[in-house]
Amino acid sequence: MKTILIFFHIVFFLSAVFSQQEKFKTFEFSVEGMTCQSCANTATATLLGVKGVKRAHVDFTTKKATVKVKPEVTEQQIKEAIKAKTNFEVLLPGEELVKPLTEEEKKNADMTVIKGGNKMNFKDHLAPGKITIFDFYADWCGPCRVFSPKVERLLLKYPNVALKKVDIVDWKSELSKQLTKIYKMPALPFTLIFDDKGNLLGKVEGNKIEEVEQIIIKDTK
Repeated sequence: MKTILIFFHIVFFLSAVFSQQEKFKTFEFSVEGMTCQSCANTATATLLGVKGVKRAHVDFTTKKATVKVKPEVTEQQIKEAIKAKTNFEVLLPGEELVKPLTEEEKKNADMTVIKGGNKMNFKDHLAPGKITIFDFYADWCGPCRVFSPKVERLLLKYPNVALKKVDIVDWKSELSKQLTKIYKMPALPFTLIFDDKGNLLGKVEGNKIEEVEQIIIKDTK
């Protein structure tokens, strides 16, 4: 009898263990746009803040993330959480970053690069008869490398749009001070959209290409 009881205790224990394991599932994916360990810490903290996430770790060196979640949590929820709280980009298995325009594609695109970080009169850079997007970036900005190609791709979709890619250089530049003072630029990426008369149609903070496109669509109608 004692042996039988021990056997049932073992079975019950193992069942409980397996039951606990079945309550969670694991996602693995990459996080793009990070430039330092602090970025990875931010991404990890964001993931841990998602309801249903039990454990999360983002490795800066490999850009790989691993999260253990409850069954009801989906990969899309994880992706949306990173998108909403950071400027990084989650790439699920099989996904890849949007690529910049090729040299051939650039021939049919109204795109100009402005460097120097100098203060700007935006009306001087408007494209006649078009909506002009000002995509502010810096070479050291990881999220900008994720976001800027998406903006470039809009030029192929909307012929009535021109793009000015503007390098702010650093936070001490005259352009950075101008954008912070007048347009309350909080961080990069940062986007301003004007019509051909110089009216500000909208501004977009962060890696949110959908918001940029919605502004374009609204003005095109």
